[in-house]
Order: sequence, then C-alpha cells, then structure tokens
Amino acid sequence: MVSYFLAFAWGICIIVSLIGWGTAINRILFPEDRVEWAQRAVWGIAWSVIFGGLLNVTWTISQATILIYICLGLVYGIIDTWHHKSSIARTLNWLINAFKQNKLFALGTASAFLLTVWQYAGCVSSYNFSIVDDYQAYFVFPHKMLQIGSLGSDPFSDRRLVSALGGQSFLHALNLSALDERSLYLIDPGCALLITIGLIVGYCQRKNISKTTTLTIVLGFLSFNIIRLNTTSVLIPTCLLFCLFNILEWEGLKAENIPNNAAIVALLAAAPCALKSTLIPTSIILFTSTYFFYILGSQTKYKAIYEFCLAAIFLSLFILPWSISLYQSSGTLLYPILGKGLHGSVYGGSVKLANSEILPKVAMKLKLYVILTIICIPAVLGIRFWIIGFRKKPIVREAALSVFIGGVVGTLLIAFSTGSADNYRYSYPQLLVMLAVFILIIVENIEHNKFNLKFKKVVSIGLVVLSVLVAIKTHKYNNFVSYQETMNNIALGTKNVPLVTLEERDKYATMLDSVPQGAIVLTRLDKPFLMNFKKHIVWIADFPGGASLPPGMPSFKGEEALADYLVSHSIRYVAYSYAKEANFPRSYFEPRLIPNDNKWLENQALNTFEFQDSLQKLGKTRKRIYDDGENFVIDLLKYKS
Repeated sequence: MVSYFLAFAWGICIIVSLIGWGTAINRILFPEDRVEWAQRAVWGIAWSVIFGGLLNVTWTISQATILIYICLGLVYGIIDTWHHKSSIARTLNWLINAFKQNKLFALGTASAFLLTVWQYAGCVSSYNFSIVDDYQAYFVFPHKMLQIGSLGSDPFSDRRLVSALGGQSFLHALNLSALDERSLYLIDPGCALLITIGLIVGYCQRKNISKTTTLTIVLGFLSFNIIRLNTTSVLIPTCLLFCLFNILEWEGLKAENIPNNAAIVALLAAAPCALKSTLIPTSIILFTSTYFFYILGSQTKYKAIYEFCLAAIFLSLFILPWSISLYQSSGTLLYPILGKGLHGSVYGGSVKLANSEILPKVAMKLKLYVILTIICIPAVLGIRFWIIGFRKKPIVREAALSVFIGGVVGTLLIAFSTGSADNYRYSYPQLLVMLAVFILIIVENIEHNKFNLKFKKVVSIGLVVLSVLVAIKTHKYNNFVSYQETMNNIALGTKNVPLVTLEERDKYATMLDSVPQGAIVLTRLDKPFLMNFKKHIVWIADFPGGASLPPGMPSFKGEEALADYLVSHSIRYVAYSYAKEANFPRSYFEPRLIPNDNKWLENQALNTFEFQDSLQKLGKTRKRIYDDGENFVIDLLKYKS
C-alpha cells in the first residue's frame, strides 16, 4: 500500500514540476502577464516534450537526468506557489464563502472532487495494457531511453517508424524514472485529467461564466470515458490543443511582442506533433489556419506575416531533434510526409500501407467523411458569426474557428491515411477539444447576452442532452469497462500486486546472457521491454515486415530466405517466445485474416503469422543456445547436430 501512495504522490510531484517549468516559460516570454496554473502546466508539458527531443538526440536521457529535471521544476513550482500564497488564500476564501451561500454548489463541488480523485487514483497503478501495442513497443521505448540514453536505432520496429516521433515515450520515462510499468497511465490520462479540469475552470473564470455553469461543465467532462486501448497519447494532446485555443484568444499575445508570441504558439503546436503522428494534420492545419486569419484581419500585415514565418521556423526547430533521431533509426525525418523510410511497403513485398486496399463499404464511409466535412466547415463559419457576430469581435486569430477547421480536416486526412481503421480512436483528442470549445463558446454567449430565460433553458437542456449522448457513445466504445478497471486498479495497486514477476525478469536476464555481449539480437518476444538494452543491440520486430532494412524482410519465401537475409545484416541471434507465440497466437488472432473492413490489421496478421511460422521452423534446424520451455534464442550460423 505504501508504494501505491508513493506513486500517487509522484504524479502530483510531476504536475507541480510541470507547473514550475511552465512558470519559468511564462516569466521569460510574458513577464507582465501571468496565466493560470493549468496553462502553465501545459506549457511545462510542451516544453518537456521538446526538451526530451534534445536529450534523446544527444543520448543524455537517464534516470539521474530526469530526476534532476523533475526536481528543478518541482522546487521552482513550490517557490512560485509560496510567493503567490496570498492569491491562493483569496481563492480558498472565495470557495468557502460560496459553499456557505450555496449548499448545492458545495455538494456538487465535493462530488466533482471525489470523482476526480477516484479517476486519478485508477491511473496510478494499472494492470490492463495492450499486449500487442504496449508490450511490443510503448513499454520498450521509455526503457531504452533510460538504459541507453535515447530511443536509438530500431529499424525493424513498425511503431518506431509510423506511430510517433517519441514525445510520449519521454513522458513515460518521467514515470519509469521512479516507478515501474504499472505507472504508464499516470501522466496520460491521470495527471492530464487534473490539468484539463484546471483548464476548463480557468477558461470559465476568465470569461466570467457562473460557478454553477462551470461546475456543470466539469461534471459533464468527468462523465466521459477516456479511451485507453494502449498507452499512446489521448488526454495530453487534448490539454495541448485546448491550451493553444486559450493562448490564441489571450490578450497577452500583443502585436508588438512578435518573437515571444511565435515561440509559445509554435511550442504548443509542435508538442502534439511529437506525441503522436495522427495528431500532426490537426496541429499543422490549426496552426496554419489561425495565422491565415491573423494575416487576413491584421491592419499591419507585415508584422503578422513575420510572426507566422518565425513561428513556422520555431515549430520546425522544436520537432527537428525528434526527426533526426527517427531518420537515424528508420530512414525518414517524418513518416510519411518526408518519406516512408524503412517501411516494408517501399520494397514491394507483402507489407502494404494502411489505405492501400479499401473495401467498397469503407470507401462509402470515407465519402461520407468528405461530405460531412464539406457541410461542417460552412456550418462552423455560420455558427461563429451567428454567436459572436461581425461587430462584437474583430477577425484576428480566430481561435475557435481554427480549432474546428483543424479538427475536422485533420480527422478527414487521418481517415484516408489509415483506411478509416479505428478513426474514432485516432481522432478522439481533437473531437473532445472541438466539443469542449463548442459548448464553452455557446455557454459564454448565452450567459453574457440578453436572451430570455426560456431560450437559455432550452439551449442549456440541449447542451446537457448533447453531452450525455456523447458521453454514452464514449462508454459504448468499450462497454463501460473503465469503471471496473478503475476499481480493479485501485484494489490491486494498494495490495502492490506486480505486473511482471521477479521470476519473469530473471528469466529474461538469463536469456539475454546466453548471447555474446554487444551482439545484435532480433526479438519476437511476449515482453521485450524486459530486455537489457545496455548489454546488446536489441531490435524488435513488433509487426514483422512492417519496417525492415533494405532490401526488405523476405516474406512467404521460406525460413531459409529469412535466415540468409538476417545474417546478411549481421543479425546472428534471434529470440522468440514460442510458447505464447509472442502474445500474437494464431488461435486468437486468426479471425483477422477473414476479409473485413480493416485491411490494415488483416495484412499485419498475415505477415506476423508467416514470420512466426518461419521462426518456429528455424528453431528446429538451428542450435538453440537458450531454451526455458517458453522462449528460445537461436544461433542462425549453427545448425543442430
């Protein structure tokens, strides 16, 4: 139980540290304008993602480096909080008086607080992870960072190439610097949940939205089920995009403060790009749209153009360290925009792009996305001018409109690039931001305009119904299992039940010791994140053939062709979890081979089964230098006698 509460506290320390770093950025860029704590926390997240890229490309990530980084931010955050203790005291006094005056508000606030703590507590120690995605890739990357100082080279990792540049892995490393794999939901969505609520409350306070309405919006947000299919970014990008919306509306972005404006906008736009590849279209389109409107509506267009150019340069520089690392590992600076690199599809084999085969049913779905986009953009424009009006607000940066354009067009592009595979999951952060912005803008205008009481009630009820419907939809996505998972995580976490036993860790250590130190090992294991990346060069075939060295991994050419190919690249040793089929057993995943809407998963399963069958055959003809009944390591240059 002690370890669970230490992990609980570690998450709070990370938040305070992020606030500290965000406060430092606030003082450097905008010394006369202090933003609220949640925005500073998001600035700290964005800076951490970009700073992580610098550490990664220079191979300087380590447990000591990260702990020093967190402690520096933590100390500065505590010092800054102490200097502003009078402001915090006034806020607490205001809350106490509000509770005394309105018992229902006090009850609602207590409910929101308990629900927030409960959801955060369920992220402190988790036990339900994706054995296909997390175990093969997203657990591996932060472990490699902490052990060798960088993501390093992994030319056979499909997810290293196509999934993300590495920002989320660095955030995971913040967890693993003090905790174990159970904590990998702690920052996202755990800490991100608290920060998102802070962003909502801060926005409502700036716009003078009533405390009762603010509480209702917060409770509505807490009713949503945050998707957790794997440990990739979900709620952190929501924080970043919503914070970017806040900044674009902020009066602190003065026209004469060009370099600082460009720096903060670029920082908040670059961070989502580094977190997950599917966020790049939305971030770039949002960034471009807001500057388009800014240049269009600015009276001093040369200043607006100068800021846009400077922000674009900053954005490129912020992403560059992550891009260089990807190029060194997988042959492209940014997949697929700047090339496909070592992706299996470039070799003309059996590996195909996600959208290379689209069934008629999926094609109709994509056409529907296009039609909805064509309808949605004018609708958003109409809503913008109907609610806000031409005269009530000049066209400057158009934050809300840019968020909708970025979200809608970005979602459409992702739908096409992935063949509409799991598009709801990939577009979830931007959809959540669009819904939040839509509700907040309508609520703001209803409260501040002299509409009659009946109209306000009708609109308020409509928004509540909309929120409930969307909340139900998010829960329907995984059948309300999040409630059960939260209770299970808290129960197992307080009992300190391990995710991986010491016996398993020792077994992996012994397995790797069988290989000569410094040798290259290609792995297809059930838990490759347990490997020691310091002793050997460990490459992971997360989706076999998805990425590989030229001239491409031979598929459907027999096990001997595979062996010759690996040896030609100095890969003499191969480790395989044959008992569990590397957590991709044919008995469970074979239904993916049945023609369906998701050709991507069908193609992945086809190539994975062929690769594993080849390893199984090689295990019968090559010498096994290690075999524990579940995993073996074979020497491709030595045949069985």
